[in-house]
Amino acid sequence: MIGACAAVQVRFALVRVDGAWQVLHGEVTMPVPTKPKSRTWQYAEEVFLERAFNGATVAALLRGEPQQIDDLKVTAEAASTTGNFQRVAGQADWRPARMPWPRTQWEITRSNSGSSRQGGLIVGDGPTFVSYEAAFCSFFYGAPPSNQAGHQPHWRVMRLDRRARLHRVTIAADAMTVEVKGDASEGVTAELSTPVSRDIRPVGRTGRLRLRLPHGLAESSLLVLRQGDDWLDYRYFHRPGMSSESDESVIWHQPGTELSLLLAGGEGQHVEFKQEVPSANASKKTVLKTIAAFASGEGGTLLFGVDDETNVVGVNAADLDGLMLAVGNMIRDNIEPEPPYQLRPAEVDDKTILVLEVRAGGRWYALNPLKPEFYVRRGASTPPARMHEIVAGFGGGHTAVQSLY
Repeated sequence: MIGACAAVQVRFALVRVDGAWQVLHGEVTMPVPTKPKSRTWQYAEEVFLERAFNGATVAALLRGEPQQIDDLKVTAEAASTTGNFQRVAGQADWRPARMPWPRTQWEITRSNSGSSRQGGLIVGDGPTFVSYEAAFCSFFYGAPPSNQAGHQPHWRVMRLDRRARLHRVTIAADAMTVEVKGDASEGVTAELSTPVSRDIRPVGRTGRLRLRLPHGLAESSLLVLRQGDDWLDYRYFHRPGMSSESDESVIWHQPGTELSLLLAGGEGQHVEFKQEVPSANASKKTVLKTIAAFASGEGGTLLFGVDDETNVVGVNAADLDGLMLAVGNMIRDNIEPEPPYQLRPAEVDDKTILVLEVRAGGRWYALNPLKPEFYVRRGASTPPARMHEIVAGFGGGHTAVQSLY
């Protein structure tokens, strides 16, 4: 598939091995974006490279055939037959980053452990970094150092689906306005389904349509772009308001919708209340289990400053920065890898609360990395995951789980 493309956009992390440059991580995007980027950060033992390449050159590297790229001799072990693929909706924050277009994504694991990089300053033609990890996170994600580099596959291949995508979804109290962009115009329909209803409308040439919501947006609503029996893009609303901060394509014209609905609905599958930011280890673990379960599952929201009876008690607004730092450190130090989340303050009844929105990460997130523990969300409780759930989540047999211990 790659070899048949005249050009593909590629990002490489290369390391020097035995006089050549070996692909530690390769990321391939098809087709080439309208405005392709071109960057090279070269250091003594590492090179980060991004630009459009001939598809045949990249295909040869996946087959394990050395290639000359500029003045660099680049090698790669032949791509393993072990990996996975998944179709991903547009705007989904699902490894490696949020993209507007839906895509099919393949991740190919290494056939052996490969090279690894240790700490130490990286100084060269690119920006200076405190470590390889920091350079990797900056180049690939424009983000500060995290544990991302150590969890990357050998190759990630993304084929963007430009037929149609949900460009913007505006939700008011009584209607949903949908704006669609893409190359397809024939036979594209929008379907809004709830547990008790279904509404299907043709998109039409304008790419804009309006769906009535006589009773507001129902919980567990699914908006899907379809072409026959094939889905093109979708948005799933577990609870009204929950995607307002994490998905820029969804706009809510319902002031106060999110918090009022979360509080009114009480604790459940996607919501948990905590009276305060925990300081004791036992209460910290209770919070961390829920965060790990949300990230490993369908996502969810924790409200700090709300008691079990749904009373807004607030947090100490005078120490807001300290509390937010404590929550971030608690997550970073205890959950592997660090889950996708957003933490922000909000005002309710003249009191300050902290809203922690945890997004689904599309993988398992382990509590206590030295001896991993996995949790799931069932209603308003967070029990340990069962062995068959862990095995299914890792897509392997018992050896995949045993290797964690």
